[in-house]
Amino acid sequence: MKREKPISLFQWIWKSYIRTSVIPLVLVELVFIGIYFVTNEWSRERQTLSMKNEVLNEIRIVASQESAIIDSETRRISSLTVLYSDSIAHALNQEIPASEENLERLVMSPEGAYYSKADTTSGGAAIFYSGINKVGAQQKNKVKRLLPLQPFMKSIIAREPLAAAVYFNTYDSLNIIYPYFDVMTQYQSQMNISEFNFYYEADAEHNPERKAVWTDAYLDPAGNGWMASSIAPVYRGNVLEGVAGIDVTINTFREEIQTMDIPWKGLGLLVSNNGTILAMPDRAEQLFGIQELTSHNYQEAVKQDTFKPDEFNLFAHKDLQAIAVDIAADKQGLSEVRIDGQKQMLAWSTMENTGWKFIILAAETNIFAVTNHLNHELFEIGMYMILGLFLFYIIYFAILNWRSRVMSGRISEPLMEINRIAMEIGQGRYHQEIPEIHVTEIRETAEILSQVGSRLGEAYKSSSEAKDALEDREANMNAMIQSIDDMIAEINETGVIEKVWSIDRRYDYAMAKSFEGKHIDALLDPQTTLRFMSILSEVLATQETVGMEYEMASSRGTVWMQALITPIKRKNEPVRKVCVISRDITERKYMEESLFSSKELAETANKAKSEFLSSMSHELRTPMNAILGFAQLLEYESSDPLSASQQENVREIIKAGKHLLQLISEILDLTRIESGRMALSIEDLRLGDVLEECFTWMQPICSQHSIGFRNEALSMYEELIRCDRIRMKQVLLNILSNSIKYNNPNGMVTVSVHHAEARKLVIVVKDTGVGIREEDLIHIFEPFHRIPQGKQIEGTGIGLTVSRRLLGMMDGEIQVTSVFGEGSVFKILIPLGEEG
Repeated sequence: MKREKPISLFQWIWKSYIRTSVIPLVLVELVFIGIYFVTNEWSRERQTLSMKNEVLNEIRIVASQESAIIDSETRRISSLTVLYSDSIAHALNQEIPASEENLERLVMSPEGAYYSKADTTSGGAAIFYSGINKVGAQQKNKVKRLLPLQPFMKSIIAREPLAAAVYFNTYDSLNIIYPYFDVMTQYQSQMNISEFNFYYEADAEHNPERKAVWTDAYLDPAGNGWMASSIAPVYRGNVLEGVAGIDVTINTFREEIQTMDIPWKGLGLLVSNNGTILAMPDRAEQLFGIQELTSHNYQEAVKQDTFKPDEFNLFAHKDLQAIAVDIAADKQGLSEVRIDGQKQMLAWSTMENTGWKFIILAAETNIFAVTNHLNHELFEIGMYMILGLFLFYIIYFAILNWRSRVMSGRISEPLMEINRIAMEIGQGRYHQEIPEIHVTEIRETAEILSQVGSRLGEAYKSSSEAKDALEDREANMNAMIQSIDDMIAEINETGVIEKVWSIDRRYDYAMAKSFEGKHIDALLDPQTTLRFMSILSEVLATQETVGMEYEMASSRGTVWMQALITPIKRKNEPVRKVCVISRDITERKYMEESLFSSKELAETANKAKSEFLSSMSHELRTPMNAILGFAQLLEYESSDPLSASQQENVREIIKAGKHLLQLISEILDLTRIESGRMALSIEDLRLGDVLEECFTWMQPICSQHSIGFRNEALSMYEELIRCDRIRMKQVLLNILSNSIKYNNPNGMVTVSVHHAEARKLVIVVKDTGVGIREEDLIHIFEPFHRIPQGKQIEGTGIGLTVSRRLLGMMDGEIQVTSVFGEGSVFKILIPLGEEG
């Protein structure tokens, strides 16, 4: 028979009330509330289903209407494109003379491009004939025939609000475009126009029907930002002469979509036939987590087709991949999708002219806002009902609780006193006074409990004493367990080994145990024994752990040991003892000695190398100066002049001698730096003074090598830098000379300055030279390393090494980046002066 769990008198009375009155009442109330919520949910679902069908039909209609509006606009522009292409074909077969004003503004660039250097007074088109092919008389005649079309191009822009630009591109890279702009700042001189999508998408391969077609969104090389073009081919017979086009900016479509009034706060998107988003409103940017590309920073000319990135492909969006095939294949359609966790109604319609699709998205929360609001109000009514019942039952339960406590208190008061005495004893208060109890049986029980408490107190005292003894033994055990692989022994204050607990696994444990009861001098030599006994006395006096290292004989020969001597604290023990934990450190000692010897040998070798290089460099400089002096005397001898061949040989001697002197000087600098004998005079200098001295030296070299030089640092001339004047000029001249030597013919060297973090100034030297391969970048600062080039370039291979180390001594640094075949950028970081 299963026994019931004991409960208090109060709990027994309380449960009786709950079972007989409260539970049946609560069940009835819950049934009625459940019926209310079930009928409310059924009604809401029926209403939502009916409304959903109406909404889907209306979204489909809106998508078709808005699609038709944009389709009609693109058809209008397509018609204009065809009309414009027909006008071009007609003009190419006519001989209408161009005005003198138009002809005078056409010039040839040094790179072979034929272009318009200025606009006409009345506003004309920009002309650009790429230098990729030779521009001759036939090509110039073609330009003359097309110039009379400028008024027509101007008329298209004036009468068509969506048109941003009108242009004509030919197979041999002629571009005529209105409105006018400075083509040489935007186009590459040898630009191949036929490689861009606004040409090849209308050629015979991509457009055999010879009709007007529309491009995807692309970045306009003419500088007008993101575009979509209506383009049509221009044929002379069966020969494709070129492509005519009208540009419409993406922002134009975007502004039109922004103004659309789509029900239920819906949003519209214009998408190309391959899924690229052409235009979308701001709310769509937030929904898809992307930002519309309405502009572009033209820091350099556009060199190839630039299309919108993959994140603008709607079909590739993770939430739309499931229906991407349906959208691409069907002209119209409806679907339900979940984007970023939010359910959306999606409808699309295809434009016949362009193949683009207009897509509408409407959030389900907006569509069913009214229904959801009504449902929310009904739900609130139900919650108020539940809250009212909850408050009612709180009051009801409070009253029942009060009545239960009054009744149980009258019955259980004497029993609670007995219970209190038992709880006090259980918490360690063993001696209890007997309360006033008028019931004889309960009083006798209280007396018995008091006696039991007194006996428990005596028993607890005895157990505490036993516990202290166990703790002493536990302290010994803890000391033995620590570092079990080391040698652990217990030694008393006289130096006698009383117990060996453990030893290193490499040694004989039985032999170690045989030393128990012997003095420590049986293991150690006399000198080590004296040192050990001194430390033992110190440990016992200070009660702190002390370490020592010593040598001892073992079964493995003489070994080095490291010991920790710790006092053992025990109660009621007259003889004081210590615990000695020893570890074999022989291998570490040998390693330390080996490392110390290797370090001394390396330092000696390095010092000898530096002294040898320094002395040899000094010894070589004196005869080399003599060689140069005699060679120069021979070169300028007037009484008995040398022949032309001899003059050439003497110049080679002087050239080689100067190169060797430079190498000797740089070796001397390197050895001074490595030996620490390089002295610097650090001071605050005006940046402009240092740069101008270097520029004055470099200008003749630039002229000699036909290298252009651009100074973009004038605005920073007044900044103060903290450095050594001579060494700073040495670093700058090294970098500048390299930028000239390794540059291309007619190349450019540019110097600029800007601020950096940690109060430093950055001097940037940029060239348009041969560049450095990525695998060579990590070696260019190594001494005597030369980058392999197609031609022999003078140099020592030490300049960059010395420059980097000199900058390090001035609390600066040097950084380099390079693109092979395009040029290099060296950055010199130097601290600012105190007033900089």
